[in-house]
Amino acid sequence: MTFTRRAFMRTATATGALVALTGPALANVRWDMSDEYGATSLSGQACNFFVEEVSKKVGDKLSINYQGGGALGYKSIDHFDAVQDGGVQAAVTLMTQLGGIDPLFNLSSLPFIASDLDEAYLLWQAAREEYAKVFEENNMVLLWAMPNAPSGIHAKMPITSEDALKGLRVRTYDVNGTQTLKNAGAAPLQVAWSDLIPQLSTGGLDAVLTSADGAIQLSIWDYLSDFTELSYAMGLFMCHVNKDEFDALPEDVQAAMLETIETCDAYNWDIIRASIDKAYTKMAENGMNITRSADVPQEVFDFLKAAGVQVRETWLAETGERGERILARFEELKSQQG
Repeated sequence: MTFTRRAFMRTATATGALVALTGPALANVRWDMSDEYGATSLSGQACNFFVEEVSKKVGDKLSINYQGGGALGYKSIDHFDAVQDGGVQAAVTLMTQLGGIDPLFNLSSLPFIASDLDEAYLLWQAAREEYAKVFEENNMVLLWAMPNAPSGIHAKMPITSEDALKGLRVRTYDVNGTQTLKNAGAAPLQVAWSDLIPQLSTGGLDAVLTSADGAIQLSIWDYLSDFTELSYAMGLFMCHVNKDEFDALPEDVQAAMLETIETCDAYNWDIIRASIDKAYTKMAENGMNITRSADVPQEVFDFLKAAGVQVRETWLAETGERGERILARFEELKSQQG
């Protein structure tokens, strides 16, 4: 059984054995950290880096046990409630799964809003404060983020024309992708990561909207032959922890955990950059054809961007002043970089 302060308090109260908690009593606290994806995935690498950084700073005052591959039974869509309620102390979550909780979480998957990883980082910085407010209002603390590698379409042919999208039964990972590809004439289906292989193996899908790293995790070459680089979106993963559990930690452990944020952000963006060409090489070695964005006709991008206009307008309508502030700040940060 995982020991947490909350579990201790429940047990102690029930038995009448509650005593004052001192520093030594809080030693060897153990947390679980849930991840829908596996340890070798980019999110898994980010989690394990975080765990190591915390361990270097606090020693045995806190042990965080990474639980990848959905080992605790949670998918990203379950993480918000699970961490809020203390079902698990920490999680890394693909936030585009949580648009039903707050439309703000759909920001990072607005089509073509960030053109590259540098802009994805600026978008995270522009929105971080607003994200943190949502978590705080729901009994959580937001820590670091990492972008998904840029999304493209894995299919049985390159996506180099508008006709290639017509009727395409393509997996999407959130409402933004679903609506955009529907507007483009495809037949999108929002499918959880853990349900993808059954859908592909039974022919329920013709294509998958995900990153090149995602393809490696699935060995997608067993089902599909082509990947078209579209830099469609870079959905954010975020690390969030239960606030009660966080507040129960000694102040020096809390401070140490917060001190890892900037280091983790930097590491996460670095591994994403390094992963892209590596993933393309791995896919090619397994027989996949890679179509780079430079080889995709501009009219295809124009067509997809037009299909996504309504998605962006809807997001702004749903988020109101928050959304306007974030996009204004994003443009300001981009101009400063220029």
